[in-house]
Amino acid sequence: MERKPSAVLMVALILWMFGVAGTVILPLFDQEINSATASGELRNYPEDSAEAKGREIYIQNGCQTCHTQFVRALPADTNQNLGPVSQGGDYKYDLPHLLGSNRTGPDLMWVGLKYNEDWHRQHLIDPQSTSPGSIMPSFDYLTNKELDDLVAYLMSLKPTEERLAEYKKEREEQNSMNDK
Repeated sequence: MERKPSAVLMVALILWMFGVAGTVILPLFDQEINSATASGELRNYPEDSAEAKGREIYIQNGCQTCHTQFVRALPADTNQNLGPVSQGGDYKYDLPHLLGSNRTGPDLMWVGLKYNEDWHRQHLIDPQSTSPGSIMPSFDYLTNKELDDLVAYLMSLKPTEERLAEYKKEREEQNSMNDK
């Protein structure tokens, strides 16, 4: 085989094709991945809704640069009590996907559960007033309508009641096992 680089190249090409098939093509046929979860259905915003407009404002202002919307099944995320682990179906209607790749700020996947509308509005206008030491810029230049839409979007980022109940049950079981 050392004397036949074409054979090595052929084996490498075959292995690469198997990799592509396994990671790109086969998932297209997996209905569990391609079906929206109940939480994903909540993110199917009507085109002219405040949530859809708020999502556009979120994108235009680059919020996904500092905030992820993806809770991983890793101790780094589960120990922070960020909420239920994200599933593929949670993003069925997200185009573009706003998973993010950097957490300069906190994860926002389920931020609609954590704070009320007044807190979000105040945080967007003056982040230091709600989160001392925050490096988030102020969005006080947004109009009241844009702030309302952005807050509506942030408030919509939450799981269904059933998924939240499952998550709380899992946390309780995990805590009881850690206490033993």
